[in-house]
Amino acid sequence: MSVGNIIIEPFDRRKLQPNGYDLSIGPIFYTFNNNIDGFFPFIKESVDMAYVRNEAKETTLRVDKKIVRGKFIRLPPHGFVIASTLERVGTKKDIVASIRCRSSLARTGIDIVRGAGWGDVGFDGVWTIEITNHLPVPYYLPVGLRIGQMVFFRTETPPEKPYQGKYSGSTEPALPKLYADKDLATLIEIEESP
Repeated sequence: MSVGNIIIEPFDRRKLQPNGYDLSIGPIFYTFNNNIDGFFPFIKESVDMAYVRNEAKETTLRVDKKIVRGKFIRLPPHGFVIASTLERVGTKKDIVASIRCRSSLARTGIDIVRGAGWGDVGFDGVWTIEITNHLPVPYYLPVGLRIGQMVFFRTETPPEKPYQGKYSGSTEPALPKLYADKDLATLIEIEESP
């Protein structure tokens, strides 16, 4: 980090761990719209209709004999939301990053990556996380909670050209952009209907 190949903003030394850096959950999240006939993520309009943007709101919860107040992201039973980290993380040269769920959260029935936890050398932005609630009841995540740990690896050689992907520069959760895949036009044909 002191060399400048890893950027974390805002940086909090207390989140620095022996094996990585703890990242917190931000307030913006997307839920899936269950009122659509189907999902075809290869057309941008379908993606736009499939997800509903939300922002965590001040909430009061009654838990047993306690009152709990804060900003929460409500995860539906057996559902998932697309959220992001509070922190912007960037890597340069020959550094690649991976995010994992904190083990304490995993033990409560939460997962944050659904198999998409690898970054690319040169990525810079907030990290989009796919949070799954494996429980049969709603789960409330407080905004700002340390939700995952980012681990950094050095590659054997720097890439020939830096990452310039469709998700870099994100400032809030990034919805899927399969419609922007370069090889999609060779696989399917899409035209406007009359």
